[in-house]
Amino acid sequence: MDTQQLIPEPLEQYCQLFDQAFTRPTQQATFRTYLQGLLLGTERHKTATGLANTEPGPPGSRHKDAQRLQWFLSESTWDPEMLNEARLAMLRTLASTAPCDGAVLVIDETGDRKYGTHTAHVGRQYLGSLGKVDSGIVTVHVLYDTPVAYVPLKFVPYTPAHHFERKTSDPAFRTKPQLALDLIDAVGADWPYRAVVADSFYGRNEVFQTHLIRQHIPFVLALPASHTWWHTADQPGSVEQLALRAAPVAWQPLVRTSADGHQEIKWVAELQGGPFGPHQTFRLIVVTPDPMELPQDRTEYLISNLRTDEHDTTLWHAKTPPATLLEIALLYARRPRIEQAYREVKQHLGWTHCQARSDLALRRHWNLVCVAFCFLHWEAAQPTEDPPATEPHDDHQPAAAAQPPPTWSAALRRVRCYLEPFVWIWRAWRAFTTAEPPKTLLALLNAVGQGRPLSLYVT
Repeated sequence: MDTQQLIPEPLEQYCQLFDQAFTRPTQQATFRTYLQGLLLGTERHKTATGLANTEPGPPGSRHKDAQRLQWFLSESTWDPEMLNEARLAMLRTLASTAPCDGAVLVIDETGDRKYGTHTAHVGRQYLGSLGKVDSGIVTVHVLYDTPVAYVPLKFVPYTPAHHFERKTSDPAFRTKPQLALDLIDAVGADWPYRAVVADSFYGRNEVFQTHLIRQHIPFVLALPASHTWWHTADQPGSVEQLALRAAPVAWQPLVRTSADGHQEIKWVAELQGGPFGPHQTFRLIVVTPDPMELPQDRTEYLISNLRTDEHDTTLWHAKTPPATLLEIALLYARRPRIEQAYREVKQHLGWTHCQARSDLALRRHWNLVCVAFCFLHWEAAQPTEDPPATEPHDDHQPAAAAQPPPTWSAALRRVRCYLEPFVWIWRAWRAFTTAEPPKTLLALLNAVGQGRPLSLYVT
């Protein structure tokens, strides 16, 4: 093993897949350092000083290692779009993230607090991570959710109106639904999907709905319980009132299984009334744990343009295979599990820790975080050296079913179990001496450098 190499072999093999996105060897070397720093623990923020392991504060920020990372982010010449295209090409080769007809496109937003007036895209707006209006940056993401894994495909930051000379009337201003539509159009041709899934912010937006309908794009969107329409006094005028008037026989049981294996029984009904119905523009499906009470925070009101059956010729319905109300409910159920987990993994990998101000530097940092996230899927898909265990007396052992990839938290823990010992032991040893480590210590570094995790619970 080269004692000068401070990148473990699995990460080095992964980084080689992206070398074509960088024009110089120094950029490739800094890319490895940056990616490794993102994957390490969060004892320090993933800023230039934290990634370079220099002293916090102004003294460390002036160190050449921190300056190199800051230059790589803000002043270097590499294109973040080329890096993202290389990442998408890699994802197409993995069984867990390869394009498939059973996938869904999930529209998600990330809102993070950010202060100052000179940073690109900053403004007072609603931040989902805080649940209130504050100063920050919002990015709109489109994620690809296969039956076993999910990955971000593309994202774009939302720029508040005050950044434009003519505010909302400026031709360059784009709302969040318009940005989401641009993302869907950008990835739809290369990534097949069953439906587009989004929350009530997009479900009640007429521009978003109209575009999907005109393009015959299948979707499942949420509506707020307060969604109303024009009605007479003796007719229900909101989706909640329709659900409360539903007949008991209209409700069907649905078993939802969460990522941790916990199962919960929900009740599903397809309702008709007002502008909704099997032969209207939208189908309305309600999912709730209690059809009598309809708890506000746990009841979902979903609209979809998926057909009811093969004979459905409604003009505004998507020309895709029909879907039952249970399938529509399960399609939307894939969004909430992503919403929480995707936010957590981004924070573990330092999404909000970037201290750059320019639009280019922010996009570069966010693309690097996405590359670090996809390393977890790539690493989990690599073959292991341990042969599968079989019973010696069974000559006809059935083939094991394909195991789903581990959750992001389990995958990240496994990576850190070999990455952190490798990095920190080497740094401590080099700070102590320039001599080669003893044979026993070198054997340990060789093992973790090859991607063999250390169990912290073995005595």
